[in-house]
Amino acid sequence: MQSSRLFILVVFITIFLSACGSKIDFVSKGPFIKLQLYSASEGTILDHFPRYITVDHEGEVEVFTENVIDRHGDVELATEGAPVLKKTISEKEVDQLKQTLEKNKFLSLPEDVTDYRAMDGSGSKITVYLKDDEKKVGGENSDNEEYNEIKKMIYTYVAEEYDDWYDETRAYLAELNEIEELF
Repeated sequence: MQSSRLFILVVFITIFLSACGSKIDFVSKGPFIKLQLYSASEGTILDHFPRYITVDHEGEVEVFTENVIDRHGDVELATEGAPVLKKTISEKEVDQLKQTLEKNKFLSLPEDVTDYRAMDGSGSKITVYLKDDEKKVGGENSDNEEYNEIKKMIYTYVAEEYDDWYDETRAYLAELNEIEELF
């Protein structure tokens, strides 16, 4: 009888401590999360420009791109003046995103969630900005359920507008970099 009470107490304390440990201490200013999307297959430079989605505490969501830098530090694809998609989500949606990060134990996920069985496709990386640090998790063709749930939630905030932004940005980058587009 005594040992069963002790067992129940140990189980209760373990559950309590694991629940307390899942709380994430986010940075207080600026975006608290960034999702990077990229192509992990063959294609032209225009197929590989990085796409970023950020969310901040006030619900400001931005979709944008940045210069592509080659291994020598030179700009391979310039993006100055590229379109930026901005929208605002509700406080409830921001809280749901934070809860999804905690529920899926983002801080415990491995840095690399690549599915090495797939040869090409898409890649992504999620960066969470913490009070004193940051945590990055990503890879190509991920089959990690927790990671994919977080990625899907971030993407849903811009899903309706994303394809139009992508097409407009791709055309802009082709013109800016004097690249003849091949479709």
